[in-house]
Amino acid sequence: MEQRQYTNEEMNSIDNSLFKVIGAQHEQSERITNKPYSYWKSVFARVAKSKTFVISLFLLVAIILMAFSIGIGKDPVPINRPGIDIEAPSWQHIFGLGKFGEDLWTKMWIGTRTTLIFTFFVASIQILLGILLGSIWGFFSKLDLIFIEITRFLTLIPSLILWLIVIFLFGGTTSIPVLIFGISITSWITLAAVIRVQIMLVRNAEYNIASRVLGTPSSKIIRKNIMPKILPIVIQTSTFAIPTAIAIDALLAYYNFGFVTNTLDQASLGSILNELLSGSDWEVYPHLLIIPVAFVGGISLLFFLAGKVFADSLDPKTHR
Repeated sequence: MEQRQYTNEEMNSIDNSLFKVIGAQHEQSERITNKPYSYWKSVFARVAKSKTFVISLFLLVAIILMAFSIGIGKDPVPINRPGIDIEAPSWQHIFGLGKFGEDLWTKMWIGTRTTLIFTFFVASIQILLGILLGSIWGFFSKLDLIFIEITRFLTLIPSLILWLIVIFLFGGTTSIPVLIFGISITSWITLAAVIRVQIMLVRNAEYNIASRVLGTPSSKIIRKNIMPKILPIVIQTSTFAIPTAIAIDALLAYYNFGFVTNTLDQASLGSILNELLSGSDWEVYPHLLIIPVAFVGGISLLFFLAGKVFADSLDPKTHR
């Protein structure tokens, strides 16, 4: 089809009032016409599609709710039950009775509540200090030697000895705040070392160098450029804080320095395990060992599975 050529007279006869001069729109031409992208929306969309994460999170929430609702204000050992009276699980006592005639159902939830509180504070301080100090350690190369000497000094002292020193400095008090303070002195080192190595691998990338040339603050470079890339590793490493805290609880209870002093009305998962393994009753009554191990292993596994899926979803490589 041939196009018609307009003459100059016809062009001049066009009413210019019918048209509006827009001009060049450089911003519009440079804009990418695509759906808006949100990193965190993409992360939550991925974890919501994972059956492993959903089931693990549901079970963890159920365990936390039961731990903070069952056994509050109750004594697991009835006043009218004299002496040792171990019983196997039954309809009356779901988990059976323990070495002192206590209801293991109530005692396990009391111990779970205490351990979760202890673990929450230990893991939170470990993660916060690990991220903060590890970021400073890895990004500012001038401080590398100072951090190496500090961590070398702290790791030279056996952890148990350091915890006992802190306990004796506070007059032999084995309360939760004292133990958390003692454990936090060295608990950040492993996570900080991991973050340091990861930051050193990406701190001299082109986009980070460009950000420094443009005058972007170091804190913003770490938060916006570097942390999203290493966050999956941080989450994955942090999932081991739960079983580590339970192991510390059991170790201190074994040396009679645990934060649980009276096992008849107080308990933690570590003290329960230590109490049961100190005798041979579990050989006759296997439920005394199976139930605490199932609690410890189950809680640790659920945290690990949820953390692993969440860490994989945080990886920018899996996003568009």
